[in-house]
Amino acid sequence: MALYKGAQLNAFKARNAKKKRSIQDRLSNTPVTGLLRKHANVNPMALLGAGVATADHILELGASRLAARANIDADAASKWINAARDVKRAQAGDDVPALKPADWSEEDVGLVRALLALESAELLRSATPGLSYATDRARVLLKGTGWLRWKLTTGASDNLAENIAELSEWISSGKGEAHQAGVESQLARHLALIDDLRNPGEVARLWAYKREELLTLLREEVP
Repeated sequence: MALYKGAQLNAFKARNAKKKRSIQDRLSNTPVTGLLRKHANVNPMALLGAGVATADHILELGASRLAARANIDADAASKWINAARDVKRAQAGDDVPALKPADWSEEDVGLVRALLALESAELLRSATPGLSYATDRARVLLKGTGWLRWKLTTGASDNLAENIAELSEWISSGKGEAHQAGVESQLARHLALIDDLRNPGEVARLWAYKREELLTLLREEVP
């Protein structure tokens, strides 16, 4: 569970990093000539002439500095700022890796790596319930011996004896050892995968045939 929670947190951070990178790239790649096309009273050439070429640059300057630098009035500067802010707003797909690894940024690699680790941790977590059955059941039985419940519940001692006998039989059956072997095997695979994911090429290879599963994991398991 600790491994799963850690992997889930890493995926959450990686998704946010990817989202920020997508927004930053969009701002940096949106020229001022692509903004406010329907506004006849603003001229992008005033900004270009002042060395302001992208939506990113507009937001870096802010309204007052933009007005002074491009020699435009406050109303025009406000329109440019608002247009750049529209570009900055989150869009569908900002938190999803690019389709082709050739187009990936460092943040894309990081997100796919985190999702692969989360998927493996989820498989490991699903392998552990049988192993933890005995301790989970013992905790329940321990709670059942609280003095108030013991005093007020009719037949509490008989029920407890039956449950203890059931737990004892389960332990004696060797089922715990059988589950332990499976968990240890899955843990070994998990640790090997984490080591392999240091290589971006391996991350890209796994993404090639796990894309849909990983995107589903992103939507359903990352808060």
